[in-house]
Amino acid sequence: MDLNNYIPQKLIDRVYDDLSKKLDNKYHYHNLYHTKRVVNSSIKIGSNYDLSHNEWELLLTSSLLHDYAFIDSHIDHEEKGAVIAKEILPDYGYNKNDINSIQSLILITKVEAKPHNLLESIIRDADLEYLGSGDFEKISEYLKKEWIECGVVKDDTHFYDIQLKFLNIHKFYTDFMQKEGKEWKEKNMTYAKKIAGL
Repeated sequence: MDLNNYIPQKLIDRVYDDLSKKLDNKYHYHNLYHTKRVVNSSIKIGSNYDLSHNEWELLLTSSLLHDYAFIDSHIDHEEKGAVIAKEILPDYGYNKNDINSIQSLILITKVEAKPHNLLESIIRDADLEYLGSGDFEKISEYLKKEWIECGVVKDDTHFYDIQLKFLNIHKFYTDFMQKEGKEWKEKNMTYAKKIAGL
């Protein structure tokens, strides 16, 4: 899928450039690689549903911007990202209604948020797709390093204890990821238990 059909190239360039140059080095997980992975995961999941052109625009733009505020700080980054979207998207031809929808999709990536429609479910699943993938071990190491440097956790055991608790309460919302991620998620829970010493 060509992103240019749904997002202006100048917006893509701006976000990718800023995430490359303005991010603090402590963000080993929330970086350009993660944003690209979420965009690609949104495409992978969304392709299983009959989305309109406008729905693709909303989904992919919000995927692109969902962690953009990390260039400022990880604290309240979803709220800050929604504010940034409102500020910059008019410059790229987005109308008020679409911007409101994109803001809602960014905010639904908050850990405690619950999706209420298909687009919200897709971006939620795309953001945490790695939990149901074979990349869990590798990606978890990046997240652990970030959380240790940000003072969120104190060591490996503490991190995997939190990861395991999160895996236990986490659920995928699209039927695609419920089916696609089930086996890997179970394997990843076993791995997290082992590392957490359980």
